[in-house]
This record gives sequence, C-alpha cells and structure tokens, in this order.
Amino acid sequence: MIDEEYELLPHKLLADLKDDVELLRKKLNQPETKINELILEIESMKDSIHELNTVFAKALDETNEEDPHKTIKILENKVETILTQNEIIAKGMVAISDKLEDFMNKQTTVPQKTVPQQTPHPMPSTQHIMGAPSMPGPRTAPPAQMQSPGAGLDFPPPPPSAATKKRGLF
Repeated sequence: MIDEEYELLPHKLLADLKDDVELLRKKLNQPETKINELILEIESMKDSIHELNTVFAKALDETNEEDPHKTIKILENKVETILTQNEIIAKGMVAISDKLEDFMNKQTTVPQKTVPQQTPHPMPSTQHIMGAPSMPGPRTAPPAQMQSPGAGLDFPPPPPSAATKKRGLF
C-alpha cells in the first residue's frame, strides 16, 4: 500500500453528509414559496419602475414645450385673484356684522310701547338677543399673508379701520 495518511469516518457521518448535500441540491433546483414570492415582487417592482420612467419621460416632454416662468406667472395671477375675492368677502362679512350689531343695539334701546291687554293671558314675546363677540378692539378682515416664489407682488391695501368704515357705510 501507499503510505498516505487518511482518517476513517464512520458510515453514519458519511450518510448524514450525503443527505445534507442532496437536500441542498433540491433547494437549489426547487426554490421555496417565499423565494418565489420575492421573485414575483421584484418583477412587479421592475414593471412599476418602468411605468414610472415612462411617466417622467412624458412629463419632461410636456414641460420642455412650456415656459416655466409663464406657468408660474399664470398661477400667481390666479392666487392673486382668489386673494382679492377673499378680501371682498371678508369686508362684506364685517359690514353685515356691523349692520346687524347696530340693528340689534337699536332694537334694545328703543322703548317698547305698552299695548293694552285684550286677552286674559298675554303671550310673552320672544326676543332674540345677539350680543357682540367678545373680541377686543375693532373688527376688521384679517390681513393677507402669503409667501410665494414671486415675493414683492403688489397686493391691495388692507381694509379700512372700523371708524372710517362706519362713516362710509352710513
């Protein structure tokens, strides 16, 4: 014989190693369900990325045709129009509130005439009393505060003070 050193292994250990190798071969040839799910998700993500890429390409083509400064200017004009409309609405609401308050004050200061009782049980009259809100200072529309990319826009002047407004309304 040849003088080589070798080590004897028990048959059980060799059989276990052969079984382990066989199991590994099966796993490589037939992946588990979790691995299959992962592969499907990766393919789905690949399709989504492709769709997203086409959307970005279309958006880039559309924006190349338009001037971004012109688009921003159009948006600024629309926001300015909305701001003006909101100021008009706020001024109208304050004017209506002031008129209603004056009307209610006149109703409470006018002495009620005594009406002779014709029925033995007079019906009590219902009177609606709406007091002024408990806010300190004169009531005015809130000032417009807007930070936009086109800072330095000319906004309309703020609403007049309460004293000036009351003189102009009556």
